[in-house]
Amino acid sequence: MKKLAIAAAALAIGTVSASAADLAARPYTKAPAPIAAVYNWTGFYIGAQVGYAWGDNSTREFVTATGVPTAFNQGFNTDGFVGGGHVGYNWQVGQFVFGLEGDVEGADINGGYRLIPSLDGTDFRLDAQASIRGRLGVAFNNSLLYVTGGAAWADMEHTYVNANILFETHSTTRTGWTVGAGWEYGFTPNWSARLEYRYTDFGTFRNASVFSFPGFSYEHDPVFHTVRGGISYRFGGPVVARY
Repeated sequence: MKKLAIAAAALAIGTVSASAADLAARPYTKAPAPIAAVYNWTGFYIGAQVGYAWGDNSTREFVTATGVPTAFNQGFNTDGFVGGGHVGYNWQVGQFVFGLEGDVEGADINGGYRLIPSLDGTDFRLDAQASIRGRLGVAFNNSLLYVTGGAAWADMEHTYVNANILFETHSTTRTGWTVGAGWEYGFTPNWSARLEYRYTDFGTFRNASVFSFPGFSYEHDPVFHTVRGGISYRFGGPVVARY
C-alpha cells in the first residue's frame, strides 16, 4: 500500500511538471516608439528686423522742354541702415508654408557725388520704406527655407547742388518691386529668428530742376540690396505630436 501511494504521488508530480512545460512562453511586448515633435508654422505673427542696404543710382540730364538727353550721366553708390517691424500670416500644408507679410521701416540710406572742379552734384536720401510680399517656403520641422516677393514703397529725396552753394530738393514716394530669399528658424514653439536678403528696384523717374539748373531735368533709377536679421513671435497653434 505504501509503495502504491508513493507511485501515485510521483505520477502526479510528473503530470504537473509536464503541464507546466507545455504552457506557452510569455509574449514579448516591444516598447512604444518615441514621439517626434513636428513644428507648426501656421498662424499670425509679428516681429522686428534690422539690416544694412547698399545700392546704385545715377543722374542723367535731359533738356526739359524737348526731353532730349545731354551728354551728362553720373552714377553713384548709396548705403545705410534700415530697421522696423513686420506682421504676417502663415499657412502650412504638409511640408509647404504659404504666407503674406508686410513691413514698415525707417532708413538712413544716403549717397551722392560732387564734380571737380565745379562742385556740382546730386545728394540722395531714403528715410522710410515699406513692402507687402508673398512668401513660399519648405519646412524641415522648425527650419524654414523661403522665397519672397511683392510690392515696395519708399520716401526718397534727390537734391541738385550747383557749385555746392545752391541746393534744390525733390521729394517723392516711389513704388517698386522686391524679391528675395531667407532662412527662418523656430527656437521655441512661438519664437523664431530669420536671416533674409532682398533686391528692390524703384524704377526710373525724372525731376525737373527749377532753381539749381533751370531748363534741365534729371533722371534716376535707384536699386538696393538689403540683408536683414529679424525675430518674430507667432500666435499660432502648439507643436504637433507625430507618432
